[in-house]
This record gives sequence, C-alpha cells and structure tokens, in this order.
Amino acid sequence: MKDAATKTVLLVEDDADIRDSLQDILEEEGFDVIPAANGKQAIDFLTLNDPMGADLVILDLLMPMVSGWEVLERMTADERLSEIPVLVLSAAAAPKPARAQGFVRKPFSLEAFVSKVHGVVDRPIRAADELI
Repeated sequence: MKDAATKTVLLVEDDADIRDSLQDILEEEGFDVIPAANGKQAIDFLTLNDPMGADLVILDLLMPMVSGWEVLERMTADERLSEIPVLVLSAAAAPKPARAQGFVRKPFSLEAFVSKVHGVVDRPIRAADELI
C-alpha cells in the first residue's frame, strides 16, 4: 500500500532511454513512477485504474499510436481525469497546451526538470505556468 505522502507519477514517453532515465531520477526523488511507452498505455492506465492513482502525468506530445495531444483531449473530456495535473515534456515547438500546468522543452537540464515536477506536484493545479 502506498504511503499517503508518496506521489505517483504516470510517465508517458515513447523513447525508452529517456523514459528509463527519467523514471530513475523521479524514483530517486521519492516518487512512485508508472511508465507508459505511448498514449494508449497512458489512457488504459488512467481509465482502467482509480483515476486518482496518478498525482501527476508527465506527457510527451509526439508519440505513435495515440499522441500526447489525444491524451490531453481525453483527460479534459473525462471529469474523473480532468483534475490530474499534467506536465508536458516535448521537443515540439508548439506553445504549452492550455490543459497543461507546465511545459518542459527537450532538450532540458535534469535540475530544471526535477524543479518543474516538484513545482507542479507541490502547488495548486494552475500554479506552474512558465516554460523551461
């Protein structure tokens, strides 16, 4: 059973090397991490489990099968998922999606990434808006 203070992060990234590295870093920071290789796996996790099983979704936008944009649309449309904070992690030059509480542009520094994760998880839902 999960400690009430431990936060769970759903990490959605199609690049296995990036996903594995970020999972290791987040676990060192004390987070429980659920890895997902694509948007379909993310949607499956979010819809088949208790929606509050994730305290944060870290979401790449450009993925095969189901894109991060589609995951954002599904989360916005489902009231059970609409309150879960989202931190977008992407190389896309697009602006931060309105649904996201934060945006980390690839490539990024690990220190800035960890700071942004804590900023989104530790603050109220629309508090972390600046770009890295």
